[in-house]
Amino acid sequence: MKIICDLLDLLDSNPLNIETLMEYGWNAWLTASVKLDVVRNYMSDSRHQGDYEINEKNLVMRVFSVVLCHYIQFMKGGWQQLEETVNFLLLHCEQVGISFRCLLCDIYENLLQRLVDLSAEENIFSSQPCRDNTLYLLQLVDEMLISAVGNKLPFPANSSDSYLGSLEVESQKEYDSLLHEVLQGEFDDKVSGNQESYGQAVTSGEDIPTDNWWNLFDNIWVVISEMNGMGPSKTGLRNSASVGPSLGQRARGLVESLNIPAAEMAAVVSGGIGNALSGKPNKNVDKAMALRGERCPRIVFRLLILYLCRSSLERALRCVQQFTSLLPCFLATDDEQSKSRLQLFIWSLLVVRSQYGMLDNGGRFHVIAHVIRETINSGKSMLATSMVARDDSFDSSSYSKETGSIHNLIQKDRLLSAVSDESKYVKTLEHDRSRQLQELRATMGENSSLEIHNQTAFEDEIQSSLHTILASDVRRRAAFLLAQEEQQQNVAEKWMHMLRTLIDERGPWSANPFPNGSVIHWKLDKTEDTWRRRPKLRRNYHFDEKMCHPPSTCPSNEASLPSSESKSSFVGHIPEQMKQFLLQGVRRITDEGSSELVESGAEPSVQSVILEDPSDSHSVEVVKTINDQMDIVQDRKEFSAPSPETEINEVVMSLPCVLVTPKRKLAGQLAVMKEVLHFFGEFMVEGTVGSSVFKNLNASGHFERGDLKPKSIKWSIPLDINSEKGTSDNVEAENLHKEQLKNVKRYRRWSIGKIKAVHWTRYLLRYTAIEIFFSDSIAPLFINFASQKDAKEIGTLIVSTRNEVLLRRGSSRDRNDLISFVDRRVALEMAETARESWRRRDITNFEYLMILNTLAGRSYNDLTQYPVFPWILADYSSEFLDFNKSSTFRDLSKPVGALDSKRFEVFEDRYRNFCDPDIPSFYYGSHYSSMGIVLYYLLRLEPFTSLHRNLQGGKFDHADRLFQSIESTYRNCLSNTSDVKELIPEFYYMPEFLINSNSYHLGVKQDGEPINDVSLPPWAKGSPELFVIKNREALESEYVSSNLHHWIDLVFGYKQRGKPAVEAANVFYYLTYEGAVDLDSMDDELQKSAIEDQIANFGQTPIQIFRKRHPRRGPPIPIAHPLYFAPASINLTSVLSCISYPPSAVLYVGLLDSIIVIVNQGLTLSVKMWLTTQLQSGGNFTFSGSQDPFFGVGSDIISPRKIGSPLAGNVELGAQCFAIMQTPAENFLISCGNWENSFQVISLSDGRMVQSVRHHKDVVSCVAGIS
Repeated sequence: MKIICDLLDLLDSNPLNIETLMEYGWNAWLTASVKLDVVRNYMSDSRHQGDYEINEKNLVMRVFSVVLCHYIQFMKGGWQQLEETVNFLLLHCEQVGISFRCLLCDIYENLLQRLVDLSAEENIFSSQPCRDNTLYLLQLVDEMLISAVGNKLPFPANSSDSYLGSLEVESQKEYDSLLHEVLQGEFDDKVSGNQESYGQAVTSGEDIPTDNWWNLFDNIWVVISEMNGMGPSKTGLRNSASVGPSLGQRARGLVESLNIPAAEMAAVVSGGIGNALSGKPNKNVDKAMALRGERCPRIVFRLLILYLCRSSLERALRCVQQFTSLLPCFLATDDEQSKSRLQLFIWSLLVVRSQYGMLDNGGRFHVIAHVIRETINSGKSMLATSMVARDDSFDSSSYSKETGSIHNLIQKDRLLSAVSDESKYVKTLEHDRSRQLQELRATMGENSSLEIHNQTAFEDEIQSSLHTILASDVRRRAAFLLAQEEQQQNVAEKWMHMLRTLIDERGPWSANPFPNGSVIHWKLDKTEDTWRRRPKLRRNYHFDEKMCHPPSTCPSNEASLPSSESKSSFVGHIPEQMKQFLLQGVRRITDEGSSELVESGAEPSVQSVILEDPSDSHSVEVVKTINDQMDIVQDRKEFSAPSPETEINEVVMSLPCVLVTPKRKLAGQLAVMKEVLHFFGEFMVEGTVGSSVFKNLNASGHFERGDLKPKSIKWSIPLDINSEKGTSDNVEAENLHKEQLKNVKRYRRWSIGKIKAVHWTRYLLRYTAIEIFFSDSIAPLFINFASQKDAKEIGTLIVSTRNEVLLRRGSSRDRNDLISFVDRRVALEMAETARESWRRRDITNFEYLMILNTLAGRSYNDLTQYPVFPWILADYSSEFLDFNKSSTFRDLSKPVGALDSKRFEVFEDRYRNFCDPDIPSFYYGSHYSSMGIVLYYLLRLEPFTSLHRNLQGGKFDHADRLFQSIESTYRNCLSNTSDVKELIPEFYYMPEFLINSNSYHLGVKQDGEPINDVSLPPWAKGSPELFVIKNREALESEYVSSNLHHWIDLVFGYKQRGKPAVEAANVFYYLTYEGAVDLDSMDDELQKSAIEDQIANFGQTPIQIFRKRHPRRGPPIPIAHPLYFAPASINLTSVLSCISYPPSAVLYVGLLDSIIVIVNQGLTLSVKMWLTTQLQSGGNFTFSGSQDPFFGVGSDIISPRKIGSPLAGNVELGAQCFAIMQTPAENFLISCGNWENSFQVISLSDGRMVQSVRHHKDVVSCVAGIS
């Protein structure tokens, strides 16, 4: 109620509020008001209601009256709002099954009362638009009145048809007698006999309540009077002669006041009321215009009849008085329809008098007779002067002259026409109301459906927004957790590295200073140099001691105690407080960084190590902590992590992928940011990482394309677990993945600005991977994606982002370092460029082969397509190699399978006789490069040792099948029909893979000989270093340079496929070739998985780079520095001793572009000018060569001077202790052998020592450098 009061205050304060409410809130008010109890249970009689209900009802009625009154009074077309309101209330009453008459009656009564009150001071009904709107209001009241009591009054309404029929039947019988009664005022027996029945009808009728309805009708008489200028405010009644202006004059005035077009004005003026009513309006405004010219609304006659029949005598007298005063105005229109209506009205009065005249002791008879006389007197001009022919007859001598006159006025035809017109009017009202209600019902149904639809859409939008907010919050929290975990991982790395430095044998907390008997194990470091060689080893802190013992006699924990004791003694004397400090720091970091792991039940190993011996417990605990945690530690130079908020905001693209490394395959998410690449690993992948992996990922919801942040998945399991399996299987699989991920580095980050190249490459013969190369020591990345499109999109994005980073820096050097995404087209262009450089001898054979391997998709990260190099030498039995003999070299024009003619006959016979409808013919069932071959060669080098054992089911292969001899391996490649393997790059630069430096127990051959180091050819003199040097020398020999193009044609060129491959006997099993099968279109998952396994395990042919014959290498070019590269080509002509210092042996001679660096046995440094033919000047030493006529050593550039600190006593000085390093800014000499285990950097421009590096554990015995 308080809300309604406030609303009324707003409406009363400003009329604009009313219009605003009608425009924007009226429908809402109607919908809300009908739900109120006071409306749903509406009662017109307030006697049965409490004060609260009465007040609420009055407030609701007042809202209706205030708003509708404003529109009736001031708004043109305001009747439309009134009609729409009535229609809505009628439809609501119909739907809920309640009576509407009392509600509408009270609304009309309040509305008219408010209008009457407003018109008390100034007549508002004579001006527009109030007059039009009020006329339509009267019509609505008339419609309600007809609906309520139409068939219970002697006036045609909804029973007009029956009324018309009764009129025709009884006309002969009663027509004359009724006229006689009107004139003589006499009562007959028939009227007195009907008095009781009609009186009962009046008194028992409950259609019209006592008060509200009569108040409504009284106000109607006031309104009608005001509209005709006869309101209560006027003094006296108008006389009958003052009829006012004619209909046409009034219509013109109204039209002019409203500025209505002339066409509409003509329709009103010339057509008259009858035509206006009978027409079919096509606009809403036509309804008001049709009523505009009426001076006698239809409700007047019906209302007068109602008063004469139903009201009290006092009300009836007051009504008759008002009616008679308005009669001249009502009868001012002289048209046919008005004449007919007048005769119908007189006839109805006669019927009313005959039925109700005896009420009030006959007083009502006189009232009705008075109305009849006044009506006839006022409408004489409209009544007919003669009567139509009649069949009845009566005694004319019994009637007076006046009776004959009235007899002539009443005409049957006009009477029937008026009844028909009235019936048509009522039917039209009913039809229009029914149509409007139907339209409103349809409109409300549509609006309801639309509202339901909008509500559903709104709820869906809310849910979507809620899900988006929740998902965003989940991603935010997940990103924060990931960033925190990554930070903890990085901190743990630094802690472990610092701890190792402190407790190392040369650290300040070392318990076992160097030298000692500790056994150090090594593994391959992934760092590459500019030629893509990996020559460096790093310490292996997680060496498995079990591999050093036979499987059957593998020592137990007790047996391996010496090893543990050695480790314990390694840090056994660390102060107790320092041990506790280190352990607390390590535990805190690892516990926080592995919070999810601890929650899931996998306790960190540092907490699970409990030894019986309390004296060794802390020491061993420290060592075990290091060993367990340092699987995730790698000494790398990577971009420092920005804040988590910056990471989230800068993500450009994120895609699911698998990071492929030789040791493992880690599924996760690669995010391309503006400055870095970020990888988040989720779980380990077993097997080949085929397309089924990504299908399982998508099915289990691990990843979604375009999701910019990794989801918060705790130790996700990539297995498609059958729902029928028990919970124990799920838990077991989850624990397995937790254990796998415990020592895996899950978070990785690389600086985009350090990217050197991005190659689009293959994985399982499909172009779904990219390989990223860096300009610093970071190892290349090999990342596989779900599709070719994903790989190409993210590769292109990485390149463009990298170029943008360099452009933002703005330096000219950075601008010149812009790169392109190396797809297949760019790779072919780069191969053409490298080929021309090789032909010109700008690059070595090794460099060229590595470039071709890289462009052909061969990668160190993917063991299934490892770089491939050829067998070069064929002589593995001689004591010395003679590179001038062609028999020393292998025939590079043939594949390995065709080198031995006798074995080749077997291959050729198989090729010719092989017949299979699905498998094409092939020469060789095995391949020259596969994962098994790589692990065969690198058996003695970690991590390939562990990978070999995993491939063989956790143990080494049979000893007789292991790599044990260079010569026997080559012979087997010539004789065994299942062995056609080539070599790997390590044969040409890395001697460490030939030595069993980790003391693995590789087994014992059948003849009882144990397997240890690889047996080398006699010409290697037992030295792996010499073997690699000779192998590399052979690779760069002139014979190989002249024939290497044949081998390139076989592996990378036009002889790889097609008819040239058949002619060269270079055809392998069809699944080793790209495009042999379309895995993407294959529906059978089992068959696809089997093919992927076969591709992964049995070899892949490199990408075909050249489609035409490869050109031969160009002729040798003159040697630029013969003293350095070919000293044998120079002939010594004279020698002159140096007189600056006492003579001593020369230990080292180094040559740069224009200087010679000499160091003698007394550690005296001399830097002299190197003279060539271009200088045309002599010096102390003069040489003559076969290629240049004159070379010489000039004067000193800097004066000779002593270098170095005191030497260690056990060092034998020689050329191995010195090296020259050339930089763009300055040249340096590197020396070693110093007593403090350092090596020194000495400037060659002034001889001063620039730096002394002291990080080695012992005296540095040799040094080498690459510029």
